[in-house]
Amino acid sequence: MIEITYLFEQEYLEDVSYRLMRASTDDPWLVLSGCKVLGIIAEVEGTWSQLVGEDIPPEAIEGMGNLINKQQFSWLPNLIKKQWPKYVLDVVVESEDSYQIICQKEACPKRFLQRFTLGIHALAQRESSLVFKVRCFPTSGCYEVVKAPTIDRCV
Repeated sequence: MIEITYLFEQEYLEDVSYRLMRASTDDPWLVLSGCKVLGIIAEVEGTWSQLVGEDIPPEAIEGMGNLINKQQFSWLPNLIKKQWPKYVLDVVVESEDSYQIICQKEACPKRFLQRFTLGIHALAQRESSLVFKVRCFPTSGCYEVVKAPTIDRCV
């Protein structure tokens, strides 16, 4: 489950805080205000829109979509697949800080582990800790790569 908060700032009106929740990668986003479910939004053909529910201002929906698209879980899976196309078949987002990587059948697990462990630190955001569960098909094994947060030092 992924949950993020979006603050819709309105001129001359009180700001509204929305909670956005999604159970899995393929699901649309549930929009809540407090404990009340307002509706469901999704990106359809590149445009964020409300699928069902009460009227949510179009500006708020657009802002929610922009926030979602900026999140690491929205862009990191495709970046991983582009970086290692010979090794990675798919990347599944389990949560904001947990990903499952499914390797190509012919991929060498040892070689991928070496390349991925070094490369993921450059691709992923520096301030967050992430867990990557890597599944390889020739063996039924699975291993984890943990990307610890990096702290920049100013001297």
